[in-house]
Amino acid sequence: MSRIAVLGSGGATGLLSAVLKEDPRVQEVVRKDDLGSAAGAADLIIGPWVENPQEARDTALAAIAAGLTYISPCSSPEVVEALLGLDDQARSAGTLVVAGMGWSPGITNLMVKSAVASLDTAGRARISWVASSVGSLSQAALSRALGLLTGEALTWEEGERRSSAAGSSSEAIFFPEPVGWRTLRLARAAEPLTLPASFPGLTDIVVKGGLTDAVVEGIVRSSARLPTSGPLASRGLTDRLTRTAGKIRPSTQPWSAIRVDVTGTKDGRETTTTLGLVDQLPNLLVAPLIVAVGMLGENNRLSGAMAPEAVFEPAEFFDRLAYRGVRLAALQRTG
Repeated sequence: MSRIAVLGSGGATGLLSAVLKEDPRVQEVVRKDDLGSAAGAADLIIGPWVENPQEARDTALAAIAAGLTYISPCSSPEVVEALLGLDDQARSAGTLVVAGMGWSPGITNLMVKSAVASLDTAGRARISWVASSVGSLSQAALSRALGLLTGEALTWEEGERRSSAAGSSSEAIFFPEPVGWRTLRLARAAEPLTLPASFPGLTDIVVKGGLTDAVVEGIVRSSARLPTSGPLASRGLTDRLTRTAGKIRPSTQPWSAIRVDVTGTKDGRETTTTLGLVDQLPNLLVAPLIVAVGMLGENNRLSGAMAPEAVFEPAEFFDRLAYRGVRLAALQRTG
């Protein structure tokens, strides 16, 4: 890898650019608002954190037309689906679009891939994440919760795509310490879109998420119920409530976490492989992109629009992720 353009502003964009500039393998890092101004200045494009499918699609199409590798960190299932729909165009152009390269989706996909590989057969996957609203990127956590814990959540049940209300079906899930037990809810997620194609044996896939601070999460979810259009439009109030939530600190818990449980068979017996990791949110947002850039810069012979699990091998990915401080662990189940 040599020249990298990071598109967009806000969120983790500044931190991502700063970390890339410290990498001796990177010749140049530029931050741009749009791909048009970045196309001639980069070999690889990291797209913006946007939730608008048409905007994401247009940006990726511009990267394809310029013959550039494009990595999208977006978590929205609608955005991921729109990007995967560009597979024919990317293949024809001989370039690569990676859709949903973050921590969920992204790290989670590769955790599932690793767990599936440890079993003889795999039938069910549960993905759980919890984000801290404490720290330098607290607003990114709140925006994520606002977008992913409201609306419609996709699930994969009995081999069929289904949807339920995001934010429903609360359940207590245990994460590695110091996070511990947290209450999670159905989340709008892209993993149920991509994992069934990558692992046809998986007949059930569910993603649940939440914030470590229950009071803050309650404010965020309540603000999402306010209308955003019409005579009672309250988008400004929603934004203010979300910012207010970011100033509330019921705890000083800075840790975020991911847990993946994949159930199948091993040596003829039903077995569940459980993987987990804990780190601070800024590292979880940035580290998977840094690793992806490094792996693609060294060995990229792929073309098309693909999900992370179709592009990266877990062993190498998690070795490199550990080098950046994010360490995957196999968890021992006690019940």
